[in-house]
Amino acid sequence: METKLRTILVGDIHGCIEEFDELLKKLSYNKATDRLILLGDLIDRGPDSVAAVARAREMDLECVMGNHEHKFIKWYRNAGSRNDVFDRRPHYTQFSDDDINYIHRMDSLIKIPDHKLVVVHAGLRSGIPLANQSNDDLYYIRYMDDKKKFISLKKINNLGSKEAAGAHFWTEYWYGPENVVYGHNVHSFSDPLIEEVRPDVKCYGLDTGCCFGGNLTAMILETKEIVQVPAKRAYYESKFEVR
Repeated sequence: METKLRTILVGDIHGCIEEFDELLKKLSYNKATDRLILLGDLIDRGPDSVAAVARAREMDLECVMGNHEHKFIKWYRNAGSRNDVFDRRPHYTQFSDDDINYIHRMDSLIKIPDHKLVVVHAGLRSGIPLANQSNDDLYYIRYMDDKKKFISLKKINNLGSKEAAGAHFWTEYWYGPENVVYGHNVHSFSDPLIEEVRPDVKCYGLDTGCCFGGNLTAMILETKEIVQVPAKRAYYESKFEVR
């Protein structure tokens, strides 16, 4: 990969194409000098999933696969069969062949060695080499119990709080040595969550819930500058505990 002046990481777009276009303008994005990486979940919830994928594909942007792209692929492989995914969305049948190929080619994770950093959609499980991380964790992980067993949002919502469910966010267990940039979980509608989880090891959660009426967030890796645009409106009801 040729050397770029800036590495830009963008949180979950979820079909919010107007906000994404506005963010690109605010960043003064230039393909010749910038490397832009999307954190997955380009689709679902927002107003135009097809346009979001087409824009990313036409711009030849790097993107890690999110759980929503993974759900789409499961539907695509089983479309019309008895195993057809029950929650398929109307836009699933509107993607072009080029769009579908773009989604299939998304990486599970992207390494940026110069910054000792890994880009994923959801998260990582501590104590497991990057090459052996499961796709279920890379695409879906949020919370674990004291024994590091997966805890679902459904369980947390049913019990009323993370504390009641004994839930710990995956970053609590992350020892590095890699820094991590991820999306997937909305900690706040306004501010990305930046945690120094161990000395010289940071985790950056950039999903600020644009589709829920929050913000679409980008981070310029070299300077750690945060650039945001507000959502035009709330497109989808949030089930996240946010501040």
